[in-house]
Amino acid sequence: MQITSTAVVKVREMGDKHQPAGYGLRIIVDLGGPEGYFYDLDFETAEKPGDHTLVADGLTVYVDEKSWQRFGNGTVDYVETADFSGFHFENPDQPKGPAQDAGLAERIQWLIDAEINPAVAGHGGNVRLVEVQDNNVHLEFGGGCHGCSSSSVTLKQGIEVRLREKFPELGEIVDVTDHSTGANPYFSH
Repeated sequence: MQITSTAVVKVREMGDKHQPAGYGLRIIVDLGGPEGYFYDLDFETAEKPGDHTLVADGLTVYVDEKSWQRFGNGTVDYVETADFSGFHFENPDQPKGPAQDAGLAERIQWLIDAEINPAVAGHGGNVRLVEVQDNNVHLEFGGGCHGCSSSSVTLKQGIEVRLREKFPELGEIVDVTDHSTGANPYFSH
């Protein structure tokens, strides 16, 4: 992993004003975002168990194991152009989504795999694309989401919102799960 000297200078400009002496930088790479990964930076004062720690131009950088696996070959830079000003993450290991001309079902499946399932996995659940028919999406909930009393909220306020943001052409988004057969729901009815 590399942090450019330009990025280190910008981190120091921000940190020296508002952070305690001895601060470092935490790099966080999580599942999500339009390209499969979500990148974040935060100030940190100490290493956590399991962290990878490196020093870039005198700045201590902390990276948890999962973020290291996702971004260990990456580079953090700071870029200023007429159109963009901010930290830029170059990641040769970033998952590649489907081609722009891929079918709607393939693009929806990518979003489910890259963003939705990692989010519902925290409750032991998963979502499966059953079919896309006439732009209507049929989903099935599994694991802790199968029979969960909050599955309709998860669908309407989480999954449906994200699917419509990404694919405004969608018709109905339907849960086809028989929730009465859920063996181990996260929240029982």
